[in-house]
Amino acid sequence: MPLLVGIPLIGAAINLIFGRRKKTQIVVSVASLTAVLVLGAILLVAVDTSGPIAVAIAAWQIPLGIVLYVDVLAALLVVVTSIVLLAVLLFSIGQGAADNDEDTPVSIFYPAYLILGAGIFNAFIAGDLFNLYVGFEILLVASYVLITLGGTESRIRTGVVYIVVSLVSSILFLAAIAMVYGALGTVNMVQISERMAQLPQDTQTILHLMLLLAFAIKAAVFPLSFWLPDSY
Repeated sequence: MPLLVGIPLIGAAINLIFGRRKKTQIVVSVASLTAVLVLGAILLVAVDTSGPIAVAIAAWQIPLGIVLYVDVLAALLVVVTSIVLLAVLLFSIGQGAADNDEDTPVSIFYPAYLILGAGIFNAFIAGDLFNLYVGFEILLVASYVLITLGGTESRIRTGVVYIVVSLVSSILFLAAIAMVYGALGTVNMVQISERMAQLPQDTQTILHLMLLLAFAIKAAVFPLSFWLPDSY
């Protein structure tokens, strides 16, 4: 399970080392996402057969440390997303649009793309809210780089708006996580589901609204979608 995040990060590190060798970067990127796709498919079969899997990272036991959790939904999301990421990567390689723009640092594209994937996969298998937050921040940082590649005026202007909106949503998300921990004494999702019913209804509503607002901004849910068209 940790390899779902580790493989793209290792691939990104290798791509940074071979920044001047585009073909090597392409091979590493395609191989990394293909490996994640295979692992995701294996996990999908495993959890569909034997039930969800939870793994505690390092020596910290559940729920104190970082917990990775894969059920059928999480595994399915990993498989579908890795297919989409791989397809988009192959399309970008085949299109070669950036090859004609000498101002665009193509060598940065492949490491940033893999880091983006690592953040997404981490969010899918996160077993606690804080690790989910970390996954979002990883993919957001990578998306900042991808949006501003080339450094043109329009890219920088759009990137600034995107960064400001993302930071606001991240602050709200982090504040919501702190409130959840203050109210329940945990950020582990399983324990949250068990303890939430014990809180007063008003407190539950506030926590739900904070999380809903943070995710609505990140997901560009109307009317909080003003930043999305320019970013695309």
